[in-house]
Amino acid sequence: MRSYSFILAICLLGIFTLSSCEKDKGNPNQPVLKLSPDNVNGKSGRTVEATLSIYAPNGAGTVTMYKTVNLQKDNSFGGTGTITAQPVNVGEDNYEYHFSYQLQDDEVDQLVGVNFRFEDSKGLAAEKDLTVYTTTSGQQTIYSRRWVLKSRMWTSVAPAVEDMKDCEKDNIFTWRSDSTYTVNFGSEACTFDGFNVFESWELSEDEKTFTQVYSSLFDPSNRTTETYTVRSLSSERLVLEQLIDLTIFGLTDKEVFISTFEPAP
Repeated sequence: MRSYSFILAICLLGIFTLSSCEKDKGNPNQPVLKLSPDNVNGKSGRTVEATLSIYAPNGAGTVTMYKTVNLQKDNSFGGTGTITAQPVNVGEDNYEYHFSYQLQDDEVDQLVGVNFRFEDSKGLAAEKDLTVYTTTSGQQTIYSRRWVLKSRMWTSVAPAVEDMKDCEKDNIFTWRSDSTYTVNFGSEACTFDGFNVFESWELSEDEKTFTQVYSSLFDPSNRTTETYTVRSLSSERLVLEQLIDLTIFGLTDKEVFISTFEPAP
């Protein structure tokens, strides 16, 4: 009797083990997804990218994406709340989808996620999640404020001297998010204020170089690009260094001027 019980136990254990192996094995045709990277971060206004790699023995299907902000679905994502895309075949049963996303100003320090759901030609599905973290860019810091010129120091002479004119003290610069800009000359306009048309501005990817472009009111083809080195950039102060060619006045072609801006009241 004891031998029979032992044999029965061995048989039941074998059946359970086989059953478990079948469960672990799963459906060999189930799609398998890999997201690289699965966690991205960057500064607002910049674009991040990720690649969804897909193994799908049943053939291509579709990728459907939705976004969440602080775990709440963003119904404005893609215009309808979801985006559907067709992955590209990269050989045999392998497919890829390249995802790009521009980091949003209003998502700074928010918990943002993008869910990818792939469904193959026979309805088998798999999912992956991308975590997105956004910090404030220098560009956003600039266009979120109006700036007043507080000082322009000529530092390549000794001693350094203040070069800002009295008529510039109420100048307010507005660099906008669409890369256009304007200057309000206030009540004390200088002699040649209004003679230029302000066109565009740009902050380099590494936030070390600031440029702005303007043209002559009387000759639009006469365009000037001013290039500055960013010395300091925060919500409280913007400091730009510019090299100006003053050889026409018997000076050097690299005279240094440092302009300091603060948020306008």
